Amino acid sequence: MAGAGFKVFQNGSVLLASEVQDYMMDQMIMVFADAAARDAAITSPSEGMFAFLKDTDTLTVYTTSWGDF
Repeated sequence: MAGAGFKVFQNGSVLLASEVQDYMMDQMIMVFADAAARDAAITSPSEGMFAFLKDTDTLTVYTTSWGDF
């Protein structure tokens, strides 16, 4: 599933519900206690997703599998 692209949000601008799904969800970094918690929460990851793992202080990215960034 491809996202809508990248958007720079401006302070004070109105955030529409569609922008939350189309932009914010694709532009955020999710934080998990560890890889097991990440894998339990994200059962169908999409290419390009990022996740930070607290136990190892590691930023991971999904391509065809989860790997360190």
